[in-house]
Amino acid sequence: MKKAIFIGPAYPYRGGIAAFNENLASTFQSNGWTCKMITFTQQYPNFLFPGKTQLTTDDAPPNLTITRGIYSTNPLNWLKISKKIVAEKPDIVITQYWMPFMAPAFGTILRGIKKGLPDTKRITIVHNFKPHESRIGDQQLNKFIVNRTDHLICLSENVTEEVKQKAPHKAVKTLFHPIYDHYGDNIDKQKAINELGLDPNYKYLLFFGLIRQYKGLDLLIMAMRHIKENHNTKLIIAGEFYESEKKYDELIESLDIKDRIIKVNKYIPNDDVPKYFCASDLIVLPYKTATQSGVVPIALHFNKNIIVTDVGSLSQLIEKHNIGYIAETNPESIAEQINNYFDKPNLLNHDFSDIKQELSWQGFFDTFTTELSL
Repeated sequence: MKKAIFIGPAYPYRGGIAAFNENLASTFQSNGWTCKMITFTQQYPNFLFPGKTQLTTDDAPPNLTITRGIYSTNPLNWLKISKKIVAEKPDIVITQYWMPFMAPAFGTILRGIKKGLPDTKRITIVHNFKPHESRIGDQQLNKFIVNRTDHLICLSENVTEEVKQKAPHKAVKTLFHPIYDHYGDNIDKQKAINELGLDPNYKYLLFFGLIRQYKGLDLLIMAMRHIKENHNTKLIIAGEFYESEKKYDELIESLDIKDRIIKVNKYIPNDDVPKYFCASDLIVLPYKTATQSGVVPIALHFNKNIIVTDVGSLSQLIEKHNIGYIAETNPESIAEQINNYFDKPNLLNHDFSDIKQELSWQGFFDTFTTELSL
């Protein structure tokens, strides 16, 4: 039986990368692989983490073997982890990579694995390559991990091009971001509205996820002034603020739209995710910059149409399947596309069965193992 070891965020750490890592490990396991996950004992030093907590309140994913052990800032620990992995003798090691800060730890671990197990394939899944907030040394750190991995898998063409520009000698392949289906089934819209204490007389837009500057929440708030009154819309902002909440409050006050904004400043636990998506009529991603987004696979799982801005690879999936509208990165264009949706909602595809099959975890596994000859 083949063995895979997964490095990166996993329970009890929260977030989209952890969810991706756990779903992928579960899929390998369901296909007959022996899987172990090694996650962090310390992911970020507290003074570098902008949120309230790095840990989830959700239950551990069933049937996964997850060990905490990686200290992101301790070089001696990285050597210890690489020796531990070498002792396991895996066929492959899969690392999740999303920011240069993690490059020294992951790169050192991968280098140790190469020395101890030269035939083990070291695969890095690159969620982001160019960070959203650039810092001195990012390019050198990216190069550090790229040179210590055998295969790089990207989840969008944009990220693939970024990697190829910096590492044209490396094996780089583009796959896709599978549908996040671990949140459970759709629930009745009226039930979701009731459980969230919302007024059923309104239509709801949803901005979901951590609030950071590059995600363009300010553009969406300003767009609310341009949405037609007869559409009777409110905006739900569901996610923890990783920057100043005050500036958004001041913007809302200045536009006199406080009665049209529902702000939920917290990390949304898994059990509550279906409520927010199923209560909403439309999901909006007003990003200023992006490569891809984990919010889109959640929206697709809950059969929700989407408004995205024309940045990164966000628009490709939307155009291909006619499941939403694409706006420019300004409030007027975002509002125009929201109005288009409510004016003529039947112009879009509302059958998500084909896209769910195309972007399934099993499909990802099949393509992944075929491309890498596993």
